Amino acid sequence: MIPAPTKPILGAAAGMLMAGIALTAPALGQALTPDPRLLTDPFLQLPTEDGVHVVWFTPFEGSDHAAYVGADFSSEFAAKTMPMSRMAEDQNSRVGEQTENGQVYKAVTPRAVWRHEAYVTGLAGGERTPYYVKSTDDEGAEVLSRAFSLAPLPAKGQALKILLTSDHQLKPMTAANMRMAERVAGEIDAVFFAGDLANVADRASEWFDDNRGLAIFPGLQGHAASTLDREFEKDGIAYRTSVTYKGGEIIQNAPLFPVIGNHEVMGRLAQTTPLSTMFNDPRPRAVAEALYEANADLFNPSGDPEIRRQWIADNSFNTVSYEEIFTLPDDGPGGETYYGLSFGDVYLIGLYGTRIWRSPSLSETTRGKYREAAADIDTPDNWGWGEFIFEDMSEGSEQYKWLKAQLDSEAFKSAKYKVVLMHHPAHGLGDNSVPAYANPVQILDRDENGRLIGVRYDYPVENDIFVNDVEPLLSAAGVDLLDTGHSHLWYRMVNDAGMNIIETSNVGNTYGCYVPGHTTRSGAPKGGGYDEGNYPAAGDIFGYEPAKPSIFSPMTNENGEPLSCVASNTLSVFSILDTSAGTVSSYVFDTSDPAAEAVKFDEFAL
Repeated sequence: MIPAPTKPILGAAAGMLMAGIALTAPALGQALTPDPRLLTDPFLQLPTEDGVHVVWFTPFEGSDHAAYVGADFSSEFAAKTMPMSRMAEDQNSRVGEQTENGQVYKAVTPRAVWRHEAYVTGLAGGERTPYYVKSTDDEGAEVLSRAFSLAPLPAKGQALKILLTSDHQLKPMTAANMRMAERVAGEIDAVFFAGDLANVADRASEWFDDNRGLAIFPGLQGHAASTLDREFEKDGIAYRTSVTYKGGEIIQNAPLFPVIGNHEVMGRLAQTTPLSTMFNDPRPRAVAEALYEANADLFNPSGDPEIRRQWIADNSFNTVSYEEIFTLPDDGPGGETYYGLSFGDVYLIGLYGTRIWRSPSLSETTRGKYREAAADIDTPDNWGWGEFIFEDMSEGSEQYKWLKAQLDSEAFKSAKYKVVLMHHPAHGLGDNSVPAYANPVQILDRDENGRLIGVRYDYPVENDIFVNDVEPLLSAAGVDLLDTGHSHLWYRMVNDAGMNIIETSNVGNTYGCYVPGHTTRSGAPKGGGYDEGNYPAAGDIFGYEPAKPSIFSPMTNENGEPLSCVASNTLSVFSILDTSAGTVSSYVFDTSDPAAEAVKFDEFAL
């Protein structure tokens, strides 16, 4: 029971439910400011047949953390509490009073962030129940959230609306995008997130309280304060607008299912290096393992296997913060890094399919995807090793064998809709869909005396791991939808087996769309020993044709002809999977016009 006299402020959804009114999304602007002693509202994770996990974060350890559930909030569920191990701020953070010109954090500084998780059980299928959470801070004061609503795992046949999104990354239009998605969809039942939630996974403020109003949790919970300054013309008159968006109150009432993108991966651990430098400094596991084995007596005289594991992780890359933040299925060999589950009529498979992003520049000063910087040639410790893949999914790998077992399972085979999430665009029209999803082939250039004068990387198309090994499995198993991200645009395709492929990541900005006759990729290498056939200037690397939007094309090329993609810094796109209709609908709206509504421009059936 709630100790008197405390009482939660009802969120719109829970208030309507208790009043006997049909549950719908709250009206825009109705969300109240959260208690600043909570870093997040509670949000939902990993529902089960009769329960769901409720998670929230605070800046204090506190005590007596619990979720209170039911029409009278009489059911109490105690939370487990843990400190986040890698959360920090640095000179590039934007939190509190820190700005570009006024720095509070002069260097990497650990930040106290505590995670609380209550597993709520005893829920009835198909019913939503009010809940709120309470924590007691270190001074003994009670801190309450507003009330929201939760539900267990949906049953087969239950109509669901699932938001497909990705690549929020502190981008300027994301809060507007989430606001409009909530407005159009009404009650959102789940969020499938194809990677890249924040920019730097260990920077706490990017998750919780970036002072530009762009942090990931506020945008998904309706507490952002993201201002868009736009110029537009109407009836021959030029206007300037400044509109602040709060995002959408979504994950307090709907579970979030993410997958790992390249921005969820941190590189080599260093105590004094800026967080963004650590993020950009991963090293292949094999390189770290070889270095360890060459120095094992120095690094680990006792031969402790845990010391070995930790040293290799700290000197290659890790997803520690991502795995600590989220609760996802962990019964496979990859733990929470890839998973499968049933969600109503959907069987969802989340793959760990991403690689480090490197610059396409061929400048001799660049540690890029195609070469090492000239100054680092004699210092392998500074090499970037090209755009190497973080987790292998080639035939014979652990992830491949796990995926094959998932596709062979009865739960997958009996699902009405089969959906796969993966961050990397296996096929695509953006910059990031080139080069091929292949392990980089290292080329060592030497002079006539055998001295190393250059290190380059090639990515032969015929070595593409997804196309050679993974796509045939998905196609043969009858996967209906592959949802990807990474290139910050919208397009869709259909492969020869009828599998739909969509990237719907133009939520906050774009890096361009490259279709024949429109624009071309500028970073693809030409000459210099590279096979230009591996790096097409436009189109999909394997020749897949993009589908034209089924209703209208939001963008045109230079000749006024409709484009098959949306790649814009003012237009924003989101997509909704409707399991009742069996459709995926995509909507676009113009953020330069504060009165613009989201308009459906494409729909296809699964």
